[in-house]
Amino acid sequence: MKRLNSDSDVEQEPTKSATKLETKRPQRNKSAESTTQPLSQPPPQSNAETHHNNPIEIIKPKLVKWVPGTADESAENTVLSWTEDLIPKTLKKYWRHRHSLFTRFDEGVKMDEEAWYSVTPEKVAKHIAARCTGKTVIDAFCGAGGNSIQFALAGYKVIAVDIDPVKLACTHHNAKLYGALGNIEFIHGDFMKVATQLKGDVVFLSPPWGGPDYLKEDTFDIKTMMPIDGEALFNEASKITKNIIYYMPKSSDQDQLTNLAGPGNVCEHEEVYLNDRAKVLVTYYGDLVAKQ
Repeated sequence: MKRLNSDSDVEQEPTKSATKLETKRPQRNKSAESTTQPLSQPPPQSNAETHHNNPIEIIKPKLVKWVPGTADESAENTVLSWTEDLIPKTLKKYWRHRHSLFTRFDEGVKMDEEAWYSVTPEKVAKHIAARCTGKTVIDAFCGAGGNSIQFALAGYKVIAVDIDPVKLACTHHNAKLYGALGNIEFIHGDFMKVATQLKGDVVFLSPPWGGPDYLKEDTFDIKTMMPIDGEALFNEASKITKNIIYYMPKSSDQDQLTNLAGPGNVCEHEEVYLNDRAKVLVTYYGDLVAKQ
C-alpha cells in the first residue's frame, strides 16, 4: 500500500500538489479473490500519440460519432466555466477540491454541475490508467473527461461514449487543454445500446450513481440504486471484453461486485482514499487483476 495523504486538513482548500491518494484491498472473497498491486506500476506507453491511428470498427449506422458543435440547444444556457461566485450553494464544498479533480482547472477546464461530484480525481484517474492493458479503452460514461484524458495520456486509443452532448463537449475541450485530443474518439449514444458495436481491450464503467443522495445509505446496491442496473451494465460490457474496470461508490456491496466475475473467476477490489477519506471502490476484472 502506498499512502499519498495531504499535509493539510481536509476541510481546507488543497493546493494543486497537496491531493494525496491511498489504495487498500479488502480481504479475499471465496468466489473472487482480491489481489495486490503497487501504485508505482508504470503505464504501458508514455507517448500519448502511440495508438492514435487505430480506428474503431463501426458495425451499424446508428453508432453516431460526435463532433464539436453538435451539442443540443440546452448547452447554450449551461454553465461550463466556473468561478467561486457561480458555484451553487449545494456544490460549494466541491470548489475547494477543484485542483484535485483537474490540476489544470485554472487554465479553463469545463464541467457541468454533475461533474463536480462525479468526475474522477486526476490522481485516481492516472492510477487507473496505469492498470490498463492492450491498445484501446472504452470509457462508457466519459462525463467531463477525467478518465478519458488520463487513458489517452497513458498511450491508449480511447473511445469516449456519453448520451449527453454537453458532457462530450466538456471532454473534448478538456482533452484539448491537456494535449490528449489526438487519442480520443467521441461517440454520442447510450452505452447500453451501442456497446455491441464497439471494439476495445478494456471497458471502464463509471455510470451515474444517482446523485449525492447515495451517501445517506449504509450500502450501495448496484442493481437498484443507480439509474442503470449495474449488473445488466456489466453484462453488456462483458460482451466486448473480460477486462472491465468498475468505478463505484465506496459503500458498494462488494459481494454483488464479486459475483459479477462469475464462478471460478477472480476480481480485485481497491478502496481509494483521498486526503485520508474513503472516496470510491474500484473493481478490476479479467486480465486487469493484479498478479501475485
